[in-house]
Amino acid sequence: MGLFDKIKSAFVSADGKVTPPSATFATRPDVVYAPASGVLMSLKEVNDAVISAGLLGDGYGILPTGSGVLYAPVNGRISSTTVTNHAIGLRTEDGMEVLIHIGIDTVKMEGKGFSRLVEANDEVRAGQPLITFDVDAIKLAGYEEVIACVISNPDAFSSIEHVGDTGTLLGGRPLVKIGDPLLVARK
Repeated sequence: MGLFDKIKSAFVSADGKVTPPSATFATRPDVVYAPASGVLMSLKEVNDAVISAGLLGDGYGILPTGSGVLYAPVNGRISSTTVTNHAIGLRTEDGMEVLIHIGIDTVKMEGKGFSRLVEANDEVRAGQPLITFDVDAIKLAGYEEVIACVISNPDAFSSIEHVGDTGTLLGGRPLVKIGDPLLVARK
């Protein structure tokens, strides 16, 4: 087996599916980290009435750049999945519930362009790939590719601090990379 074959076998399973490598970063149990790299935006800027009103929870929107891979933003258990693979929920050991929703109205894509890499009740580590998604397919279908990452049970905490600001800007907006701190939940 040559070097290329060894590298390829690390990312391709026996059934031929490509598995993205995990991202590695230090974690704290009270912090939600960026599940994707991209341009950070407030939830109020997300072009969806439910998300922008905060009805799904408190957090950020991320306009993704780079690869179409969604990574676990916390250590925890997969609490919910969707048949269409456009959203996923996680619950930490401390009871924090994190919901990540890929795209606006992408449920109408009926799963096309999305592939879930985990199942409900799986234990995951922050930085583990959860879902792959095709940004071009989302755009081609006429939908926005923004990712909403929220703490869906904000009332369980005394405060949620938004710490997602970074020194790197694109068009005056902060850029985040996978594993950058976004939210700190205080009991």
